[in-house]
Amino acid sequence: MAESAPLPAANVRRKTTESLTRDDWISGAWDMLGVYGLDGVRVEPLARRLGVTKGSFYWHFKDRQQLVEALLDRWFLIWDGQMSPRMEQAADPADRVWALFESVVGRVTRGQTVSLRMLSHSDADVARRIEERDAQRLAFLMEQLVAIGFSSDEARVRGQVYQTIMTGEYLRSGGLPLEERIARARSYHLMLSSPNPHS
Repeated sequence: MAESAPLPAANVRRKTTESLTRDDWISGAWDMLGVYGLDGVRVEPLARRLGVTKGSFYWHFKDRQQLVEALLDRWFLIWDGQMSPRMEQAADPADRVWALFESVVGRVTRGQTVSLRMLSHSDADVARRIEERDAQRLAFLMEQLVAIGFSSDEARVRGQVYQTIMTGEYLRSGGLPLEERIARARSYHLMLSSPNPHS
């Protein structure tokens, strides 16, 4: 789905104010975030899409900022899901890195990642939370790269390159077929995970 495409009306769930849950609001906001960016996530348009009055929103959230924080939590849950059993079961450290990389490329996020990272530029608390997650992922990548045979310093640099590609991959290649995106990612991985025989 292109980031500029409108949300299909057929996908909008119509519920009464009483039956609409907090997760319904978060899911609706998550979809709007992926299509319209953070500025498009507003209470009144979201309420219209969900078929309720905006008063329903305040049963579940104090304000819009609390909804944004919930969107960040949703993103981190997706991050946790990317730590797939296949990655944990892989005996080879390069295979563990690839399992993570492939999972990220095939993620269910679209423009959400870009929007939330852009928010971190102006929101110190969001920046802190994202930096903590980035540090955890970098630690995992470095551990695997050191196990492959890289020095700690080189593992850090290569891990940071992996992270940069993971962050920007959808922005650069999201319009391509998934198979092509996976193939490109695989070529990057083979280069980044192969020790230089002359080093």
